[in-house]
Amino acid sequence: MFKVSRVARASAPYSSRLLRMGTVALLGCALAWLAAPAARAAPSQTVVEAVQLPAWVERNGERRPASPGATLRSNDRAITADGSRMLLRLSDQSVIKLGEQTDFLIRSMDESRASDAEPAALTTTFKLITGVFRYATDYTSKALGNRRELNLELATATVGIRGTDFWSMTDAAHDAVCVFEGKVEVQRDAKPGIGLDKPGAFWVVFTGEPEKPAGQATPEQLAKFVGQAEMQPGKGIVLRGGRWRAVAATTSSLGEAVALRQRLQTAGYPAEMVSRSGRHEVRINHFATRSDAQAVLARLQANIALGVTQGVVLLSAR
Repeated sequence: MFKVSRVARASAPYSSRLLRMGTVALLGCALAWLAAPAARAAPSQTVVEAVQLPAWVERNGERRPASPGATLRSNDRAITADGSRMLLRLSDQSVIKLGEQTDFLIRSMDESRASDAEPAALTTTFKLITGVFRYATDYTSKALGNRRELNLELATATVGIRGTDFWSMTDAAHDAVCVFEGKVEVQRDAKPGIGLDKPGAFWVVFTGEPEKPAGQATPEQLAKFVGQAEMQPGKGIVLRGGRWRAVAATTSSLGEAVALRQRLQTAGYPAEMVSRSGRHEVRINHFATRSDAQAVLARLQANIALGVTQGVVLLSAR
């Protein structure tokens, strides 16, 4: 017959207490696990990192000039004028570049992560209403291990993006997509998706014409695509940390200063007004270089409707 030793009998109450404590702890952990969500989801924001003026952002039908540091969220639009560009940075550190005469809508944008230590998972849907779009994941985003599921709607197709570098455009005449690195899938109606997974793979469809198989872009086409979304130094770039400013006017009339600021903002220039000792300065801050500020000031002076008859470019204090 199996006998329980004196030591075992003496330790039995202690063991029972440990068992009860362990059971309570496990039950508490289980309840906490059941109460906690699998992942924390939250609306995500995109930041305007640089703008080649003039350009706008629109929220709830209200349009205002695009400026470095402005945030965009679901249902916001980014709009560029003739000759302008915009650089956006998403919360996972990937970037979007918009070319001139572009109208871009953020339909939805959400980010989730299991914990602060885990990589982010970004889910978005964009719509390119018209113009030029380029998307790229930079080294930072890749190194952080962030995951993404993005879709870009064009006029006649939807592009599924799974971490890549590609260009796209849409207008009244055609939709086009070109991959620089990675892979995208173009989906039209209920037809099988068209996979583009080689550098330079190119797809285009013209309005009213039969769809053709995807092909390969020429070196000349690739250079053109890249250039359409790149910032052009010296042509009016403002960015976070830019230290040059263009002063459009300095006046003693508060009414004149307010009116000028409004005209500039409506035209897509993020003008501000600084008042000191009875004088009111209307200016645009954060230019990347002196040349960028001078280019915009010359453009403002050439537009008679804006009423900029003077002006000076100055280096802002740190």
